[in-house]
Amino acid sequence: MKVLLIQSPTGRREAPIYPLGLAFLSSHLKASGHECMGLDLSLSRNCREDLRQFLQLHSPDAAAVSLRNIDDSSWPVTWSYLDAFGDIMEELSDFPGTVIVGGPGFSIYSERILSLWPRIDFGMAGEGELAFPELIGSIEKEDPPQCRLLTPVKPLSDVLLNPDYTLFPVADYSGKGAIGVQSRRGCPFGCRYCTYGHIGGKVWRNRPVHAVAADVAELARLGVKTFMFVDSVFDHPVQYARELTLAVGESRAGLEWGAWLSDAVPPDFLDLLWENGCRWVDFSPDAITPRGLRLLGKPGDGRSLYSVVKSARRTGFSVGVNFFNGNPGEGFPALLEKLFFMFRARMFLGFRKTFVNIGTIRIYPGSPMALELPTGTDLLAPVFHAPRGLSAVFFRFFAWIRKKRHR
Repeated sequence: MKVLLIQSPTGRREAPIYPLGLAFLSSHLKASGHECMGLDLSLSRNCREDLRQFLQLHSPDAAAVSLRNIDDSSWPVTWSYLDAFGDIMEELSDFPGTVIVGGPGFSIYSERILSLWPRIDFGMAGEGELAFPELIGSIEKEDPPQCRLLTPVKPLSDVLLNPDYTLFPVADYSGKGAIGVQSRRGCPFGCRYCTYGHIGGKVWRNRPVHAVAADVAELARLGVKTFMFVDSVFDHPVQYARELTLAVGESRAGLEWGAWLSDAVPPDFLDLLWENGCRWVDFSPDAITPRGLRLLGKPGDGRSLYSVVKSARRTGFSVGVNFFNGNPGEGFPALLEKLFFMFRARMFLGFRKTFVNIGTIRIYPGSPMALELPTGTDLLAPVFHAPRGLSAVFFRFFAWIRKKRHR
């Protein structure tokens, strides 16, 4: 069958992110004998027209839409991606083929999205590399499943094929870290706001080191200069992370790359990362007080954060640090600590290469925090663990300043 893989649009201009999940799907579909085409509507200025023309020109048998995110998780003003997704569903209303929807955003809200858009023939909640070709094969044989919602078993990482980075032109994704490499799935840490364990499982599933190194070599062959490891925490499991870092360096691809790290990363591993091409790192402590960290299910007490960031800057990295405002157990004094951390880090560790972001927790189904809400709470409409009192006033003020600055 001829399958069109579509990245759902955002409805506004944003920095483009390579559709890595669709690239994995493409490899498995091609290995099963199907023809694949890619259309990233997040790059389009007129999504409906571009989709209409593509369908007329190529006449695919099936259109599979990946919905990566529901909204931008921003408080107090939240941008929804569902309006643009709805436009695509409307454009597909007269499409004679099969419409399939998946992706992380869909997986979290699968039943609600299926009920809102009856045009969807099948929804796939979870990882589809093995199940998706089976679905396409059953449609081709005119023996499709009887249920609309499919929940595939998570594949073992060593049976995953390398992503097809030719599905979308890599030249369209030139920003630092716009192209991702995935080395593992799942996460055992269980942060209370996070959906990684819900979507990917609560244990690490590591791809073979040689397969990940082959991804990096393929990107270099295609002319890519930088990439980002999209793994939730790159320095765990520890031995795997060290082996992978060495393999990336030994590939001699010459690419610069970035990764997310825990704030317990040792200095010698920072040195190893730098020696093998890593040039920027991000930390996500989220809270800054021992109580705030404990209530978010995060390890440590926050005391070593500044020294870790300082070590990373001394090594040469550009460093990002991410906090939440209004966390459980953290009020206005904690916000002042985060603002002081921001000032101290940027002033004394390098203003141009040290970045601190303070956001707000968006509560998603499947996260431990969602279980504490009243039964029946609608989480498709944005629900936040929002700051209160002075914390909310300060946050709104700085959001206004930031918006003015970046106009």
